This record gives sequence, C-alpha cells and structure tokens, in this order.
Amino acid sequence: MPYAEVNGHRIHFLDAQDLGYPVEDGKLPIIMSHGLGGSENYYMPILPQLVGHRCIAFTTYGSALSPSKGESITAEQLANDVVGLMDHLKFPKAIVVGHSMAGPIALTTAARYPDRTAGVVAVGPTNPATVTAEVFQGRIKTVLKEGMEPLANAIPQAATNARSTTLQRAIIREMLLKQDPKSYAAHCETIVGMKDPGFANIKTPVLILAGDEDRSASMEGCQSIHDQLGSQQKELKVMKGVGHWHCIESPEEVGKHIAAFAAGLSS
Repeated sequence: MPYAEVNGHRIHFLDAQDLGYPVEDGKLPIIMSHGLGGSENYYMPILPQLVGHRCIAFTTYGSALSPSKGESITAEQLANDVVGLMDHLKFPKAIVVGHSMAGPIALTTAARYPDRTAGVVAVGPTNPATVTAEVFQGRIKTVLKEGMEPLANAIPQAATNARSTTLQRAIIREMLLKQDPKSYAAHCETIVGMKDPGFANIKTPVLILAGDEDRSASMEGCQSIHDQLGSQQKELKVMKGVGHWHCIESPEEVGKHIAAFAAGLSS
C-alpha cells in the first residue's frame, strides 16, 4: 500500500492512477484531504469527474490507515503534511482540496505556502470562529469512554441531507468505525484549537462549496470565510439539498465544480 513518511508522520494515500484514471499533460495535480472521521475514500466518488488530473486523496495523520499515537497536533502541522506529501510526490504546485476540518487546513496551506498552492477548494469548511468547544469536548468524552460506535450510529443521519440513502449513510458509518478513538479525540482537539490562518492575506484562488442542509458547517460560517479572503478570485457555490458529507451525497456535482475551478487555473 502507498505510504509516505512526512514530518515524522506515516500517511496512507490513494493515487487515482492506480485505479486506472488517466493523467493528461498540462493539468494541475489535485491533492485532497478529508474531514473529521473520514478517510481518503471520502473522495472516491468524485474521481470520475476529475479525469486528466493526477488526483491524490490521502488519509490525514491520526485517521483510519494513518494512525497516530493520539498526540496533540495542530492545523499548521497538518498543513505542513500536505506540502510534505507534495514533496514526496514531486509536485511543485497543486490544487489543494479540504473537507470540513481540512477546509481551514487547505487554506492554512495556501497562507503558509502560496507558491505551492495553485488553488484551494474548501468543501463545507469549518470556520474556526464558530467552533463550539463543548460539542467536540462531548465527542472526546464519548469516544474515549465508549469507542466510535455511538458516533458511528448517530452522525450518518444527523449530518446528511434529509433524502440521503441508507447506502450513503452506511459508507459514512464504516469510515467512522475505522477511526482510533484516541486519534479521533486528538483531531477534535485540533478543531477546538484552530485559528484564523490569515484569511485576509490569502491571495490564492479559492472555491468554497457549501451545502444548504449542512448543519455542521453553516452557510453563515462559509460566507464569513469567503468574505474575509484576500483572494481576487474567490467564489462561494451553494449546493441544494446537500448536508455535510458533500462528496458522498452529491459526488457528480462536487466533481464538476472542482473540475471547472481547475480548468480556470494555470499550471
């Protein structure tokens, strides 16, 4: 299985080429990071829409096949891992996609490494200013006492749109059950400790995708991030009938939005 050792972290990743998706010269690579409780498989449904790009979906250190020791880790360290993986893959520049907690991590990557970040797609990004610490402290208490099953039973329905299928919810449940409780708790602490990475100083092109039924990353929070960005090229697109697990709930729409955004960028 493909692993990369970056910044002392062992990270598992999926290269879409290994699944038979062709790569075309002149198209920017896309590197994708999932949200809390997810894995690289979160992005599997959108890969057919991104044919031609070298797509790398990786499992964040502390999740699923990239387990941690449960130690504290910051958004800045996880942004460093994005660029470390790019170095491993010899990508001088890439489009960085981040879902949920990885949204601000992708934007932190742009803030810290503007020359390496061709563009950012933040999918239902967590807004550091609106994080409710008590919610994540409650999750920490639950998983450390009872394991992942209580959240795996609750989140798939609570965080998706009203018309999500049982198959979609089963996929989310499976991802949650694959998490190590201590590492999941550490990621909850990461979210609580997130800060504004310097939205106003980011000049990289940014696309924000928001679900109108997303109760985890509110429309107001996404709009606030958009309004603070210093980028001249920035856009907030609202996806109708979509909750917080966008790539599972509406993969074709997400993929088409990312493909169109990528087409407007130069390598």
